[in-house]
Amino acid sequence: MTLKTRDKLAIYELYARYSWALDTGDTEGYLALFTPDAEATEETREGGIEVRKGREEIRKLVLKFHERPDFPGHQHQMAQFVFEPDPEERKHHWVVRSYAWATINRPPEPPHLHWCGHVRDVVAKVDGEWLIASKQIMGWAGKVLERFETE
Repeated sequence: MTLKTRDKLAIYELYARYSWALDTGDTEGYLALFTPDAEATEETREGGIEVRKGREEIRKLVLKFHERPDFPGHQHQMAQFVFEPDPEERKHHWVVRSYAWATINRPPEPPHLHWCGHVRDVVAKVDGEWLIASKQIMGWAGKVLERFETE
């Protein structure tokens, strides 16, 4: 199974819109990028896992950022996308893995790296539009590095 070029380009734009909405405080635009029953999983700074199901729960997740007075200046980036067929073999669903990082930019200070990790999403084509059906945001640690020996 292959992903058509036009679909791949639409998914790239989905991610551009995702970062733009997140970083500019566009809560409604951010939520519109998710399917109504989407699930978002995030590793917390304390090492726990936070799971949000449905757009209203995902709203609570994004408002943790949009309501923080120190959030303006964050810029989220994603790159090196890997597209894989959906392991559940659902039609019009793809797994998308990528590197992710966030910088903080508050001129005149130079920007600095705030966070880096990886994302595993499932995207779904709904009524001709690609949306995020599930999102897992994880630091660059743990299972992703399990092939390496540790002391």
